Amino acid sequence: MRHKAGGPSLYALPTDRSIKRFKDKVRTATNRRNPKDLEGMLDELNPIIRGWGNYYRRAHVRRIYNRLNHWIVMRVWNHQHKHWRNAGWRDLPDRRLYGELGLVNLLQLIPSMENYYRQKGLVR
Repeated sequence: MRHKAGGPSLYALPTDRSIKRFKDKVRTATNRRNPKDLEGMLDELNPIIRGWGNYYRRAHVRRIYNRLNHWIVMRVWNHQHKHWRNAGWRDLPDRRLYGELGLVNLLQLIPSMENYYRQKGLVR
C-alpha cells in the first residue's frame, strides 16, 4: 500500500496486488458455474465491491474505478449468458444493472462524484 498526502489526512492508493486480489474475489462471485441467479449473485458481489471501493475512495482512483466498473459489468453479462461474446448489453444495460438491480458503481463511492450521480438519478 502506498500512501500520499491528501490535505489533512492520508489516503491509500491501490497497488497492483490489491487490484489483483479484488479481481479474484469478483471472479469467484461471478463464476459461470455459480448456481445463483442474478439477484443472488449481485447480493454476493455488492459487499465485495462496496468494501474495496470505500477503502480506496479518497485516493485519485477515478480512472481505475472506471476500468473496473466496465470489467465487472462484463463479468455479470458473462455469468448470465455464459458466452464470451454475448448480447448481455441488450438484456442488462448498465442503466438497468446500476439502477433497477442495484449493482454497486465504484464511481459513486468517490465523494466528489456522489452529487453528479445524485443529479443524474442513478443513485438508489
